[in-house]
Amino acid sequence: MTTGVSNTGTGRWLWPAVVTIAVVAGLTLVARYTLIEPMAFVAACERQQAPQALCLLREGLVILFVKNILGMASTVFGVWSTITRTRALAVAAIALGAMSVILFRFDAAFIGIVLGLLVLARALAVSADQLTQAEQHH
Repeated sequence: MTTGVSNTGTGRWLWPAVVTIAVVAGLTLVARYTLIEPMAFVAACERQQAPQALCLLREGLVILFVKNILGMASTVFGVWSTITRTRALAVAAIALGAMSVILFRFDAAFIGIVLGLLVLARALAVSADQLTQAEQHH
């Protein structure tokens, strides 16, 4: 009996999607706990004693958080992926939503995450149906 993961296209797109989301979430966690939250780093940036590139990255992430850009982008990508049924857009919606949630902006992020997950779930169901049909013909 086969699981369909290695015999269909599912395995080719699912694992890279999961890894992409995990890497984005991991990097966002690292940025949150090393660049955004530590008051010592904030003070070093204000005194211009920290690396300028890291201070700019921190400032950019704070703007994305304050203006809820990540959550709104997650929702836009989620809606777009739902309309087009595009897995890459669904992964982007989930990754952007994860970044937003990690940076404490939940509202719009959850909409994008749920829409992205629904698109991926549908793609998995279609792959499973195709596998079942292929097995019935053999």
